[in-house]
Amino acid sequence: MKNLIQIGLLLALVASFSSCEKIKGIFDVEFDTTLSGDLDIDIQEPALKSAESYSFQAQDTIDPMDDEDIAEYIDNIREMNVDDVVATVLKVDKEDVVFKSGTSFTISDNQDIVTWTLAGDWPIMKGTELTLQDLGDTYKAVAEILNRKSPFIIGTQGTCNQTNVNILIKLGIVTEVVANPL
Repeated sequence: MKNLIQIGLLLALVASFSSCEKIKGIFDVEFDTTLSGDLDIDIQEPALKSAESYSFQAQDTIDPMDDEDIAEYIDNIREMNVDDVVATVLKVDKEDVVFKSGTSFTISDNQDIVTWTLAGDWPIMKGTELTLQDLGDTYKAVAEILNRKSPFIIGTQGTCNQTNVNILIKLGIVTEVVANPL
């Protein structure tokens, strides 16, 4: 009988701990935010004028602490999940500009790098958006970078059909943040 009472108390204790976690989960705070940076691409006339495509590269650093909501909950963030990664053309100072197939976008930190490579050409016009798809858990890998809560780098490199052009692209990571202030 003593053993039965001890087992019953042990089960009650285990149940109370799991109930506390469920109750604590009720107080989760969820919010959406977009972490973004600007890729300022300046393609100049190359030394060799016989080229048909012109290479470029650009990068920017994003610090999650620059987002007010993330900064407020930084010590209580349980996880950050990625819903979308979107490249948006904010400015282009020429017409008929095209990024060639093989151009890539990256998100990286000192541990991981996630790369998307364009399978086809991308016409660059102000307001054009390109959603970088979740291929083979790429969003999960980006979430791992975000969950380190440290600055990370976004970048692009590739080729373009024109020279003497300036392009500004915003790369945004649409993020769902789950925090618990308890």
